[in-house]
Amino acid sequence: MTAKKWVRGLAIATAVTFTLTGCGRDAAGTTEAPADVSAVNDSPATGDITIWAMGTEGELMPEIAKAFQKANPQARVTVTAVPWDDAPTKISTAIASGQTPDATLLNPETLAAFVAAQGFAPVPQGLLDEAAFDANAMAATKIGGKSYAVPLYVDTRTLFYRKDLAEKAGVRAPRSWAELTSFAAALQENGAKEGLLLPTGEAGFTHQVLVPYIWQAGGALTDPAQGGFTMNAPQVVEGLTTYQSLIKKGVASETGTYEPWGSVEERLAKGEIGSVVNGSWLIGPLKKLLGAEFDKKIGLTTVPAGPGGGISWLSGGQLAVFRDAKNADGAWKFIRFLSTPEQAAEFSRLTADLPAVTEAWQVAGLNDDPAVAVFRDQLKATANPPTVPTWAELSAIIDGYGERLARGTITPQDAAAGLQKDMSAVGLK
Repeated sequence: MTAKKWVRGLAIATAVTFTLTGCGRDAAGTTEAPADVSAVNDSPATGDITIWAMGTEGELMPEIAKAFQKANPQARVTVTAVPWDDAPTKISTAIASGQTPDATLLNPETLAAFVAAQGFAPVPQGLLDEAAFDANAMAATKIGGKSYAVPLYVDTRTLFYRKDLAEKAGVRAPRSWAELTSFAAALQENGAKEGLLLPTGEAGFTHQVLVPYIWQAGGALTDPAQGGFTMNAPQVVEGLTTYQSLIKKGVASETGTYEPWGSVEERLAKGEIGSVVNGSWLIGPLKKLLGAEFDKKIGLTTVPAGPGGGISWLSGGQLAVFRDAKNADGAWKFIRFLSTPEQAAEFSRLTADLPAVTEAWQVAGLNDDPAVAVFRDQLKATANPPTVPTWAELSAIIDGYGERLARGTITPQDAAAGLQKDMSAVGLK
């Protein structure tokens, strides 16, 4: 895993906003809605099944395909690895032309835009037991109460910190906002250049760190029905104030950055940064960089809680079947195969992804790794961004206000009012 995980949503979603409007199908979703797919039976899959998958997952999914083909000898799975940066154009162009593969991997944040373009078929009733999946990951597949994808893996964020610097300072891992500030300051006083690394305006990064402060304050981006924005609420102001205060108090830089790729783990390993909220993909590189010193130097804990709790960002990967799939039955059977605890665990072993199937954690032995187990605990307190077609534009607005808050050119009160106005101008549909 690498820090590139952080920009997957942006890499796809930003382009989707511009490409879907040029598709042959109406990007606003005004064409005839796809009919429900008939139930998928238990007979073996047959025929050619074509899958697009991105990044490391695309490179390693063929290993799972071999196991599927062994269990379904009349089926042949072809997995095409697609760079994440190319995915939006390829998917939207395929939807527009009707020349699609059978299924694709995608980010939860981008699902609604493709569904609005009438690109994906709904998940057949009875295909899977939804209770077997992480509840929030499953919620991110639903649009209008109907699922259009199946969760493959989950990404959430925890607090990584330099355990040795904390021990030197005599401070414990922070549990609250107040403790986070004093904790980060103590790490700085004991050698870290930045007590806490915050992204402050970086596209695709900033909103994933800033929005959780709103949730932790008890706020929300929209009303429960996603009918309108609630950015002018006092809880939102409180969350924005906390984010800005970390920079004002000097424990985070107003020019915080995760770039270049791979530098977060390097800076953490060197002790240049004392702590950072990031994903499980840092664990492998940190263990490689630090070797036997990993356990001595790196600590992990769930994100510090505000008055609304210790809620973290949830993303991940989903598998969706195209409405124009030539072998939808085979694609759904492949997805069902991947969703068994055994195969979900095997996919996790191959990719180091955290499985969306909860039972797969035990099967894969993830609960035996103390570092990874922190992510299991964090998954009990996560939230999703709104599943709306305009999320790419909305998240870019949040990124911009995050930069202004970090630079001190706007107050949290004015930022909340501005976010309400600017996001309402874009809308939720």
